[in-house]
Amino acid sequence: MPIAGSAETAYQELRRLLVRGEYKPGDRLLEERLSEQLGVSRTPIREALGRLQSDGLVVPVRRGAVVAQLSVEEVRDLYHYRGALEALAAELAAERNGRGEIPPADIKRMVQARQAVQDAEERGDAVAIASRNLEFHRYIAELSGNPFVVEALSKVWDHIAIYSAANVTDPVWAHEINRHHVKLTDAVIAGDARVAADVARQHIRDAAQIYDTAHTEE
Repeated sequence: MPIAGSAETAYQELRRLLVRGEYKPGDRLLEERLSEQLGVSRTPIREALGRLQSDGLVVPVRRGAVVAQLSVEEVRDLYHYRGALEALAAELAAERNGRGEIPPADIKRMVQARQAVQDAEERGDAVAIASRNLEFHRYIAELSGNPFVVEALSKVWDHIAIYSAANVTDPVWAHEINRHHVKLTDAVIAGDARVAADVARQHIRDAAQIYDTAHTEE
């Protein structure tokens, strides 16, 4: 079914496809093909690709773009940056809950978001694990109450999603994700900012190690 012919809608849809792994690093994105796929003219496609270029997710080429390719070292740097941001987000969320600033309904939604990741893992659905995992981390960031942290993490998540889809296909790591998430939500609920930050930071370090191991073996 064609989506609305606006550059904003085309941008959001293309960004979603990239984050879902529909296109891999180095894949060619032709305006004509994307126009047919999304049911819009080439003008909004061209504008959407321009915005994705500004985001650093694509690189322009003649008549389209290619999905940006980062080196293993650059992806490692992204993980280090993400670890610091995720630790800050978790710390702030725990502090806010410790002060009673987070409504119980929001805490309940955090736990439900964590459970959704576990449910996907139990089904062995790698695509759903990746999607639900991102939603969980995004919710923790939102609970931090700091929009700058949310904005910075949103950009990092999109980059990492393109490069680390293989992480969630590792059954051992997929199970470990849930164990980490339980510890993280428990710390936020308890209002323990130090533990929340430590768990979040270690969680991302372990994810980086999975990525690093996979690419060292290639």
